[in-house]
Amino acid sequence: MPSRGMGRLVALTAVLLWVGFATSCRSTTGDGPLRADVLAEAEAALGKPMSGDMAALYHLRIPSSQGLRLSIVQLGRAGRLTVSEPFGSMVSLVAWEDGGETRLFDLRQGCRIQDGDLSSVLGVVALPLPQTARLLGGRLPATGEDRVSPTDDGRIEIIGADWSAAVTVVGDPWRIVNVEGPSGAGGGAWRLRLKQHSGSVPGWLRVDSADGRWAEMELIGLEWDTLSELPPLPSLPECGGTAQ
Repeated sequence: MPSRGMGRLVALTAVLLWVGFATSCRSTTGDGPLRADVLAEAEAALGKPMSGDMAALYHLRIPSSQGLRLSIVQLGRAGRLTVSEPFGSMVSLVAWEDGGETRLFDLRQGCRIQDGDLSSVLGVVALPLPQTARLLGGRLPATGEDRVSPTDDGRIEIIGADWSAAVTVVGDPWRIVNVEGPSGAGGGAWRLRLKQHSGSVPGWLRVDSADGRWAEMELIGLEWDTLSELPPLPSLPECGGTAQ
């Protein structure tokens, strides 16, 4: 029979092996800051092109209303985002085109606003719309013009033309759970939390701004490659102006 001393040695060895294994896991999966090589793996996985052109529908809750619907469709580098009342009447439409032009249509007032973005719709400063579409599709919110790099605190930093954000990722599979930043010229701080993932695609999102404003989105349905063209845009005059 093994001696009592040998039994203690075996037990101690097992404990040391477990501690070493647990420490190794913490260094790569999220209890502590992720290493640069692990962040590079995450960036490669989440920086891929989208699975296809996307069409998604969400429950939208904001402080002034709990029953809105938000839909987003993306075709190539262009897309449409609409906010609707529960029974289908559209409140606003944001369109972005390949090349960066963005237009906001206030459908209640029957006019269009130049340079609208997601903050114009939700009242909360957040990402530019092409980057938002990628985030909703389970990818890093970065396009080819944005700079992506790891940070010393274990996150992925994205710097765009006039905005920036720090992204927190976790693995198995790689997915984004938090995005923080100032966004846009003069924009205040904001935080976007993501949960209920299916693979890398988030099923629930909440964005909070430093001044207390917030919006929540819960995924109702998502489909890939269902559109051959984007819906046409309405012909509306500029807000405060006249039709051209």
